Amino acid sequence: MEKRAVMPVEKILLDLVAIPTVSAQSNEPLIAYAQTFFAPNVWALRRYPYRDSTGTLKVNLVARTRRPPRTRPALALVCHTDTVPYEASWREAVKPVLRGGRVYGRGSCDVKGFLACILSTVSALDAAPLTAPLEVALTAEEEIGCVGARRLAAAKAVRAPRLIVGEPTGLTPVYAGKGYGLAEIVVRGREAHSAFPTAGRSAIFDAARVLASIERAAKRLQRPRHAAFDPPHATINVGLIRGGAAKNIIPGECRLTVEWRPVPGEPPDRALRLIEDELNRLRCRVPALEAEIQPLRLDPPFESAKHTELRDLLRRLSGHPPSTVSFGTEAAHVRPSDGEAVVFGPGDMTTAHRTGEHVPVAQLRACVRHLWAALAHFCLR
Repeated sequence: MEKRAVMPVEKILLDLVAIPTVSAQSNEPLIAYAQTFFAPNVWALRRYPYRDSTGTLKVNLVARTRRPPRTRPALALVCHTDTVPYEASWREAVKPVLRGGRVYGRGSCDVKGFLACILSTVSALDAAPLTAPLEVALTAEEEIGCVGARRLAAAKAVRAPRLIVGEPTGLTPVYAGKGYGLAEIVVRGREAHSAFPTAGRSAIFDAARVLASIERAAKRLQRPRHAAFDPPHATINVGLIRGGAAKNIIPGECRLTVEWRPVPGEPPDRALRLIEDELNRLRCRVPALEAEIQPLRLDPPFESAKHTELRDLLRRLSGHPPSTVSFGTEAAHVRPSDGEAVVFGPGDMTTAHRTGEHVPVAQLRACVRHLWAALAHFCLR
């Protein structure tokens, strides 16, 4: 397949990072930029706009090659467009720089690097030789709950049976990932002057009892085990505790933010049920305790078959054996019931979500080559 001359992938990435897309902001300016890479005579584009809870415009975009018509796409490239927030003192966050063979800036690794690779690929595409369509899906609000991906799944907007879902994996094909759950536990006590503790009930003391219950649930969650992961079981974390009004007031309320990561084969709400079970036992021992748990997010894990055509192709192309990840991805949401998904992309997740986030240019260029090879393999049969 003949390639057209395109902008260097690292230049595309510099442009993408310079467009702020923290999840609380609209991603529409970035979608508008991305659309310029899809030639109208080659691609049919469909926007899926919506408003978030604050009224901010969010846009999902699905692009599909016009040729061959009325044929199911053979391959889809999926990538989210939002980023996590950044420190105000980090000047390079949205003023990216290319230094030492790396692009620095917020989202350079997670996951605008992969988006730049997609745009480099699609802008060079001549659809005339295609025997099956290529599909591209760009989503909003992945970082706060895969919101855009859920909406595309509900609309059955992604039709390809094989999906490459962008995440920084160091160009290692990932065939399985843990899910993600989130809940808030509200512990209620009774406020009183701290000089008269018997006149109140400390929500923070009761929260300590709840924490011990959560720890017991975490231990129960260590079965079943999945040897492909490290750690090889589901995990629970209490990431936030907020309670009390002042140092000399018996606290009337304490809130705990709890997250968990289920392994494939495990229901995403199992940790929730175990925590509820432990809370019920605690209430039997401490009848005066008031604690309620509210689930906020339940993302399932995903796992593809041990050997699939897409997974094996990316293994051969990258030279990396397939692996797993313990973080959540959009793969579980957008993968069709009769299809497979492989998580793949340039960069190292350990550099993401922090000041100094970066991605190697060499991996960006290699990723473009791998996407071209995958496109040729599945869409030029």
